[in-house]
Amino acid sequence: MIFNQNTIYGQLIVFLHTYKAILCLLAILTLFASSVKAQSDAGSVTVNIIFRPVQTITVSPEQKVIDLSYNTVDDHQDGVSVRVDNHLTVFSTGGFLVSVEATSDHFTRLGGSETIPVSDVVIRPTGGSDGSDSGSSGSGTVFSDAILSSSPAPLITSDKGGRDLKYDITYDNSVAGSAQHYINRYESSDGAATVYTSNITYTITTP
Repeated sequence: MIFNQNTIYGQLIVFLHTYKAILCLLAILTLFASSVKAQSDAGSVTVNIIFRPVQTITVSPEQKVIDLSYNTVDDHQDGVSVRVDNHLTVFSTGGFLVSVEATSDHFTRLGGSETIPVSDVVIRPTGGSDGSDSGSSGSGTVFSDAILSSSPAPLITSDKGGRDLKYDITYDNSVAGSAQHYINRYESSDGAATVYTSNITYTITTP
């Protein structure tokens, strides 16, 4: 249909076309603004690094039995001492304390009731032969000799943690042994060894 823009009807048609164009433009602008807003949104995340105490101590599986054997005259004269390399392995997040204790105050003869004080044995720690913790100045580690007893005694104290820390342990029976305390401890008549035994436990805690 042909219309004249100068007539009222023509002006109305022009107005309607203009109005539709404005509406379309507003719709486009609204969509564009929504798109821009969606693209500029942000979300925050809190990331925590959490540390909890982790401590383990293990005795080398091949060194679960320690024999202090009196086999010769020199053994009874000088006593017996056994050093076990890399006997203990420690893992600790942060400082730690290793202590040692016996299950009772005495070694007891197998098959009998006779006893020997566990205090006859001194437990002496040193840095492992692998050098993981030498206890040198500045290392933060202190070694203490412990006279064995049924109460926990401090052995290794460190203000720093570490992994795969190795420690040598010496089981020293030289003082009591050299004093001839054991001259009459052999009690078998068939040549079999006379054995006195006790169990000891190493424990790791936070100092």
